[in-house]
Amino acid sequence: MAQLNEDLIRKTFAEMAKHRPALNKYLIVDEEDDEDDEVDYRILGDLVIKNFPWPIGVELRRLFSGSMRQLDRLRLDQIFKTIERTMQFISFTMVSQVWRDKVKGNIQIPESFSKDFEPRFSVLSMGNFSWMIRAIGKMYEEQNVEWFMPEMKDCFDKQFYAALDFWVPERNEIGHYQINLTQEDIEKRCVEYEEKLTFILQRISFITKYKLISVREIKVMKPKNQEAVFHHVIDLLNSSDSDFKAQEIDESKFTESRSVLLMKSIKSIDEYLNLSPLIIDTNSEILDNKDKFDIKKDIFLYTKFRSDHIMYAGTEVTEKCDLRTLSNYSNLVQEYKELVDAIK
Repeated sequence: MAQLNEDLIRKTFAEMAKHRPALNKYLIVDEEDDEDDEVDYRILGDLVIKNFPWPIGVELRRLFSGSMRQLDRLRLDQIFKTIERTMQFISFTMVSQVWRDKVKGNIQIPESFSKDFEPRFSVLSMGNFSWMIRAIGKMYEEQNVEWFMPEMKDCFDKQFYAALDFWVPERNEIGHYQINLTQEDIEKRCVEYEEKLTFILQRISFITKYKLISVREIKVMKPKNQEAVFHHVIDLLNSSDSDFKAQEIDESKFTESRSVLLMKSIKSIDEYLNLSPLIIDTNSEILDNKDKFDIKKDIFLYTKFRSDHIMYAGTEVTEKCDLRTLSNYSNLVQEYKELVDAIK
């Protein structure tokens, strides 16, 4: 019998390797040596975690951890959390592209979408994630608009949307699935839901081609009698731990400061999708007064907008954090309003 996570890891990694052929070298396994096979399986798991964008990768890291080795409620919770965060991240990339394309005049927003968008987007749920992914996918297909990640065109089909819709009835209005499950029910669901999660991860494995980065700092360097160069200090948010790898890019162009970007290549800022204010990085915030002491340094994802207050949940920080003392908080609120106004 395969170990917990093993089928998920091997099948997901095989799909990743189709999009990133350099990973194929890790698929060579000595099947006669069980010990080597076990080592290879663990290596593949770490590579899956490392290559998915951090908001998804961190949930996979938790799912693959030693504390999740039993078919119990803890593991079932984590499977739900992993699929929820995956749907959240995918929907945020799609909404960010709609905003960009609407501003550029590349897409027309149907009234049927715009009238439902703001009430659904102001308080997020699995049902709203599923609705956004399906509705935006249909919009781009009908208008034949190119995706930032062109793989979406083929990978996001009726079967994929149905796989997302499956999870919605499992949650009630306050975000919890039913609690009256027997141990037998929990064990069965752990096995069945891992298979369903595997299918979704296989379908979105193309996202490992892209790099999620945080722009920590931009400096202008202007030597005498030469054109200015923009020195970008970035953190690569694809990692198996939260000690993100800092890198530097020198460009004749510049991108948005203190933003989180999905890039086609970290060697150039020519092609990227700005995911702010839906995904933010507080690691560059300087805690220079007591009002900021409650701020935690983490990658945060937008959860709701209420009473002119934009709220976030952390990827590593588990407690609720009030981020209103962030130095760029007013900018985040303004950007959120601009996003909604552009789409509604």
